[in-house]
This record gives sequence, C-alpha cells and structure tokens, in this order.
Amino acid sequence: MTSQLDPTTAVDVLRQLHDQLGPVDPDARAIVGLQATGPGAVTLVDVTMQENGILEAPDGSDGLVVVTSEDVAAEDEAEVVTLQQLVCVLRGGAEVGVYRVADGDDVAAWSTADPDDLDAQALRPRDAAANTARRAFGLPSLVDVPPVTDLYARTWLLAVTGEAVERFDAADGPREVDPAELAEVAGRPPLGDGLDPTTATWDDVHRHAREGTLELGPFTVDPAHADWLDAAGLAQVLDRTLPSTEQLLATLHVVGDDDLLAWAIGWLTERAWYQPG
Repeated sequence: MTSQLDPTTAVDVLRQLHDQLGPVDPDARAIVGLQATGPGAVTLVDVTMQENGILEAPDGSDGLVVVTSEDVAAEDEAEVVTLQQLVCVLRGGAEVGVYRVADGDDVAAWSTADPDDLDAQALRPRDAAANTARRAFGLPSLVDVPPVTDLYARTWLLAVTGEAVERFDAADGPREVDPAELAEVAGRPPLGDGLDPTTATWDDVHRHAREGTLELGPFTVDPAHADWLDAAGLAQVLDRTLPSTEQLLATLHVVGDDDLLAWAIGWLTERAWYQPG
C-alpha cells in the first residue's frame, strides 16, 4: 500500500506540530499516526503499542510521526549536539523531518524524497522509537549494528557474573570468587546450543529469537516481537537491554580480585569477543 500523504504536506504538518508542541523534553519519545483526509489535509490517529513491543499502525494510516532526539557529532566533530526532531515515516518508505538544535531557535527540514537533499540520510534518526515506526510499516530498521561478538561477550559475562555473585554471597558471609569455580559455567554455549560462536551472524541470532530458542540468561525475547523486528532491529533491542561489557566486568571485579578480572578478559580476548580499551 502506498501512502496517500505526499512528503511536502508531511513537512508542513510537522512544522505545525513543532510550533504547537513548543519545547519538548529531550528524553521524550512519542509516536502518532497521520491519515490523509483530502488534498493537503490530514488528521492525527492513535496507534497501539502491544505489551511485547509490537506497534500496530491503524489501517488507512499514511504516516507515523515520531517525536525524538539524538546526539550527533557537530560539523567539526569536536563536540556533540542534541538534535530534537519530528520525523514522519510514510507508508511507502519515504521519510521527512524537521529538526532544531536543542536550545536553538532555527528549524530546518529534510526529506529522503528530495534527490537534492544530501543531508537527509545522515539526519534520519537511528533510535528505537524511529525504528519502531519503520517496522510498523514493514520497513527496514536503521541501526549502527554492533558486531555479533559483542553479544557473545555480554551473554557469556551474564552467565559467569551471575554464578560469581551467587558464590560471593555465601551463607557464612561474602568471599572472593576464584576463576576455577567458574570453569563449568564459562564453558557453556553463551547463546544456547545451535549457535556456533565462530560463525554466527545477526541473522542466525534473529532466527533463534523468532523460534524461541535464544538463551540470554535472565533476559528473554518474545518470539512474536522478534519475528516483527528485522535482524538489525533485534540487535538494537538487545544492545539496549543487556548490561554492557564494562558493567559486567566491573561486577566481576567486585566479587573477585584482579586475577578474576584478568581471567575473564583473557577468556574474551582469546575468542575475539572483546577488545579492551
């Protein structure tokens, strides 16, 4: 289904919404539908977000407006600035947006439908809210996908750290954990059987998530949500959900000592799952 809402009208609507909303909290995220009602005329329509994260775009909606903000590098790349954006994802795949620098007054627009707009691709937001809107129309996510080895590092550390914390909290009081105590859990496949750490790709991880066979320790992925996402979108969800490698290593250091931390880093680097900074 193609959109009945043209990009020029969508930009005009975004400018009006920008003026009506006024200052927006940079942490605010919102999605609302747009439906064309006549030449140059639209109406706002509600959208439904299921508990598992699937966004339902109403039948007949022509676009989804996303209120979002992103930190981006300035032109000289010497500093980071916050861009506050209103973006409209059109059902046919085109995107338009209006944006301003946080605390600034000037509002500019971009459109992927304009072949002369050389900045449009760079300005398209890559955050989860924008990608949720894209997936509601079956469009590909726009994500700077981390290497799949990062997922292996974090899930391996989740298992090892969880075991270490249990042993640290001994019945007779806290005690430092020795690496030898963690050998058994360290040798388990980080994401479960069927995923070879030496060859697995995000497509493989996505397939296992859709089938409900992806193991993430205490974390879970709803198979229906995984099926609704594409592989890049799933990578973004997992990147936002799982504790970082640095957080998990810091926890290990608390329950062990320098030897435990060195053992964990050595295990990861030996498998090329982690490159210490």
